[in-house]
Amino acid sequence: MQAKHIFEKKFNLPKVKKLCSAVMSTLIFMGAQTAFVPAVQADELDYIFTSSSTDTDTNILFVLDSSQSMNEPYLYIVALNDPATNPNAADVQALNAERTYLQSKLVNTSIIPPAMDYSYDEWHCPPEYASLIAEGVFAGCPVANSPRWFWRRIDIVRDVVRDTLPLLQGSNVGMMRTSLNNRSFVPYAEAGYPEGVNKRTAYPDTARESNGAYVIQDLSPIDSISDAQNMAARLDATYFFHPDGVTDFNAQTPLAESLFEAYKYYTGQSSIWTKAVSTGWPQYHLDNIDRAAYSSSNINGNYANQMTECSSNNIIVISDGLPTYDWHANSQIQALAGGSVTAPVPGPGVDEVEDVLPEHTLIDELSGYMANNDLDPNQTGEQNIVTHFISTWGSDSNTAGDTTEIIDAAVAASGGFHEKITDVTELQSAIQSLIGKIKAEKKPIIGYNLISSNASGTPFDRIDEVYINIWEYKNDRWAGNLKKFQILEDGSLVGKNNQPILTLQGLNQGTMSMWSDEVDGDDTLHGGAAAHLKAVGTNRFSVPKNKLNKNTYIRQAQYLLTPTNNQFNQNDVGAANNAERTANLNWAGGMDVYDVDGDNDVQEVRRSLGDQLNSPPLIAHYSNGQNSNPVVFTGSNEGYLHAFDTDDGEHLYSFMPFQLLQKSGSLIGQGEDKEYGIDGELVLWHKDVNSDFNFYETNGGIDTDEKLMLFFGLGRGGSAVYGLDISNRTNPSIAWYIDADMNGFSRLGETWGKVRPTFIKSSTTETRPIAIINAGLDPALRAGNAASPNLGNAIYILDAETGDRLWTISNSNADIVLPKMTNSIIGAPAIIDYNRDGLTDAFFVNDIRGQIFRCDFYLENNQTAMTCGNIANAQDSNENLLFMNSLDVSINKGAGNARSIVLSLSSGDRFNPTASTDRNRLVVFIDPYGSGKPANYNYVNGMPMSLSNITQVPNTGTLNSSAYQYGWYFYFDHPEEKSFAQTLTFDNKIFLSTHSPSSGSTGNSCSAVSLGTAKLYGFEILNGSTIKTDSGDASSHLLWEGEARGLPDTPYMVTDTQINALAGSLRLGVDDSSLDLMVDPVSRTYWLQSK
Repeated sequence: MQAKHIFEKKFNLPKVKKLCSAVMSTLIFMGAQTAFVPAVQADELDYIFTSSSTDTDTNILFVLDSSQSMNEPYLYIVALNDPATNPNAADVQALNAERTYLQSKLVNTSIIPPAMDYSYDEWHCPPEYASLIAEGVFAGCPVANSPRWFWRRIDIVRDVVRDTLPLLQGSNVGMMRTSLNNRSFVPYAEAGYPEGVNKRTAYPDTARESNGAYVIQDLSPIDSISDAQNMAARLDATYFFHPDGVTDFNAQTPLAESLFEAYKYYTGQSSIWTKAVSTGWPQYHLDNIDRAAYSSSNINGNYANQMTECSSNNIIVISDGLPTYDWHANSQIQALAGGSVTAPVPGPGVDEVEDVLPEHTLIDELSGYMANNDLDPNQTGEQNIVTHFISTWGSDSNTAGDTTEIIDAAVAASGGFHEKITDVTELQSAIQSLIGKIKAEKKPIIGYNLISSNASGTPFDRIDEVYINIWEYKNDRWAGNLKKFQILEDGSLVGKNNQPILTLQGLNQGTMSMWSDEVDGDDTLHGGAAAHLKAVGTNRFSVPKNKLNKNTYIRQAQYLLTPTNNQFNQNDVGAANNAERTANLNWAGGMDVYDVDGDNDVQEVRRSLGDQLNSPPLIAHYSNGQNSNPVVFTGSNEGYLHAFDTDDGEHLYSFMPFQLLQKSGSLIGQGEDKEYGIDGELVLWHKDVNSDFNFYETNGGIDTDEKLMLFFGLGRGGSAVYGLDISNRTNPSIAWYIDADMNGFSRLGETWGKVRPTFIKSSTTETRPIAIINAGLDPALRAGNAASPNLGNAIYILDAETGDRLWTISNSNADIVLPKMTNSIIGAPAIIDYNRDGLTDAFFVNDIRGQIFRCDFYLENNQTAMTCGNIANAQDSNENLLFMNSLDVSINKGAGNARSIVLSLSSGDRFNPTASTDRNRLVVFIDPYGSGKPANYNYVNGMPMSLSNITQVPNTGTLNSSAYQYGWYFYFDHPEEKSFAQTLTFDNKIFLSTHSPSSGSTGNSCSAVSLGTAKLYGFEILNGSTIKTDSGDASSHLLWEGEARGLPDTPYMVTDTQINALAGSLRLGVDDSSLDLMVDPVSRTYWLQSK
């Protein structure tokens, strides 16, 4: 059995180290939980709110091809035996196999079962006449046609479109189908198809007006699964060919006319064609028109205007062929959009009724007009329509590829998307891709981060649970929730109702999370942990500063957040008067004083945890090796650390540090000008004395001398770091805290940095637990100050259990003085264990300007000593780059026993994520001292390593072996391209994500926010060359790019154990790069990912 796991990014337990050299695949699966941490921790909201656009309706109108080619058999696969009477015939079995394959591409069959059934006609020409064209009346078969059974193309398309409807929840969806459009064709056919005449002009038919397209489903909201099912039923009843085989015979493909009718529909005008039997309309077409599309029930009156203020209006045209007989709206389109038409010249091999080139049609002019003009000046902003196309499956069409030039021209004019498919089996994924692109055009108001774990707490067991923080910004308020889901053995993520949790647009609205009794999906204010929050004033705690001592237990009645608790005075809650004190404590105690859920009840419990922009959940396992009773923690920007039972979601407690309670008035009313609470990353530390991964003994008691501790900084919320002793599952204590007001910690800035707990040798026979903490960010940097010598330029090393300061490292007045340590340090320290004995021998850290420092621990006179130095600089003195990511460190084993340390670091200014600056880069330094402390830290000619000592990697190719003694660097393609996350080192490869901003707002108040482009790069670790994948060598370092869903995070690997190897699939957030890597199981590189 294969077990799919998420690659664990952190491992520093002694047992893990000892296994490292033996079985590399075991190393990959060490962690029982894996955090996916957003990369945005600075001015990400300035980035999100760069546009003044509002949350808009998304309208998606499908225009479905109903031409004669859609009436034909799929791939001309037919059965000559009746499936009803001879189901075991070979040709029937082949036909059924084809249906099974087609339906395997559908994704929502449990919600909307496929409806496709056998089609039947009597147009089969025997095989001996196949050269005449294998199937169809156009073959001119010299003998009588015989019956055939097949899958009709229109039926396949209908099933696929129906299947995509559940993915469109939250949108307004409508359907049009093309009409007969056989004006001129009918009299031409009646004349016996004469040759040598111009069919465009020779057979006028002024009475026939069955042109363009018509509405079979008015634009309607899909807000639930039942809405999608009802629309699917409507499509079943209206999108098909008449069973008489005559009514829809020789229907044409009027693409320009159909777009013109869609324009009339969207804008509330009347059609230019009269819909009546007397004008050539079949009665069943008239019966299937959705009269709700009109302002009255008159189908020849005005349409109802479909545009609302700032709505996102889209047309998706699905067609399998060339436009034919498509000129009946040309004069009206020219009057509207301009342009000219040059009709094809009749001749050998040229049918003048087919538009083959852009100059033959006005599709591009009309598409461009709808996208670039205000179609409803009476509403705020510009109301536009963007046109998208899904065109032809080549293996099933005689006109394969012919429409590409026409459609590409229309898409270029419209700014839409063109999904080109080669077979109908690709239609489902093409529609999903197109819907995803349309959705990505909207400004996001919902985000999430997550962590995966397992129920047992044993790191060798399969990961089977995922916990998702979901947050939203709506009506100038922030809200958040925490939800639990399952991970099945095949790696899919599902809810209690077995519905997948992710769609192209994010969390699935139809999923039921594990702690919920209703479908709650991405609904932030329903279900999840928020539904289990206890009553106001009963389970939220804070300890006033004057009461806070080491090892203070939190869950005491005297620390309950409620106005009746006199332990909290006005200063404690940041209040100017008693009324404000009461209001602030009511809110801090959990009351919905601002009516977050909009139900007009401001005294009920607030069903929101607060948003968690930068703080993913964390799982603490209380396990004895057989059973575990985990607790899930999450921070929030309302200022709380929340704790919940992972089994049923019970609210165990919420804790608010006193520093945040003092600014509760600001935390209550935050909008775009956001305040932050617990914004730092949570870190769990298990003091695992016996290295068994278990906290409890089999009899239920805590293992001797063991502890569970939880560390966190406040990030943008303040300049404090907390260490909580959570060994008591329901009654934690504050083991220690530090902040900038305390003696010895005056250099603390905003405590972005992730606390790094570990063990070091304190003597030849003893060890000591320490916590390495960077001093964080000087807020002055946000104002553009070039340097920050006052705050953040220090490293503090504390006793992990007591919080006692052991060392300070800084540029002056410190235990270890490094004159060059003058800049803020926000990246997490990366620790190294040379000999894999479970004890840290050295650590590395970078500052915000790209300087890299190394510190080594060693014993001197049987006591711990430490030396540090600046070993590398990632930018030149005349540059102004910011390195706001953490170092990624790996140990590389070279020839013999020689080992080196590979340090990778990328640059990107989070303060100005959309600016064009100096070219950002990935820098990789190779530290030759991978087995012990260096004699000094000046590696190259008495100086730190610099860019002048390493080699620039070209876009393709490999460096010479002599060029990478000290490393290499790689420039991003464009000045605005930046990296906002730590790199990933995996199996001798380095992976990097970058972000390029969108081109910016057009000044239109309705312009949708584009989050730009995410890219994923890959490099061989030692020389920076392109990597190998399952399909061979990559031709470029750029492996994948797509629409950004925010500032891209560190890529991660989804792995799948196999007999002799490890398969890895590289992912970025919820996006799959579609790159599969085979990992050598032989241990060669040890990577220590510091996230």
